[in-house]
Amino acid sequence: MDFNDELQKLLDAEKTPPLDPLVEIAQAQAEALEEIRRRNADLSLQVEEIYDIIKDADENAKELKLAERRENALLGSLISTTGILDNLLEYLRRAGAEGVEPLAAQHEAALISCGLERLGFPGERLDPRLHTVISAEFNEAPLETVVQTVESGYQYRGKVIRKAAVIISKGADTL
Repeated sequence: MDFNDELQKLLDAEKTPPLDPLVEIAQAQAEALEEIRRRNADLSLQVEEIYDIIKDADENAKELKLAERRENALLGSLISTTGILDNLLEYLRRAGAEGVEPLAAQHEAALISCGLERLGFPGERLDPRLHTVISAEFNEAPLETVVQTVESGYQYRGKVIRKAAVIISKGADTL
């Protein structure tokens, strides 16, 4: 052990005055308060960012609802126009006009290309999710089979927009 090294350590220790415990507590408190201020500032920025995200999400939801309303209005108009065209095509068929079937096929293809699917064809099995029964009659068709479509139904993207109004079979009259 080197005596000079030990002496130097003792002298160095005397140069650093011992800290008053109250001064140490005050310094620790000041450091803690500074850390709290820094974290509060970070949290404030994060809260503002979250608020902006929520505000954007609300605006997007409003735009989506507006677009959905417009889409529903267009679908309603398309279905209404389709009903008019269907009536016109049926009138032309009964009048014996030529070229009705290719026109009807083009119309049906246009509906499908728009994502609109017609519901309620004769021969379909009754499905309460797709059909509204207007009446039932005895005939040779199987029980609860669509025998006549009074008004077509439609579904769009898998969602029923309007149920088909149909007449169904009660089966053969056994009386």
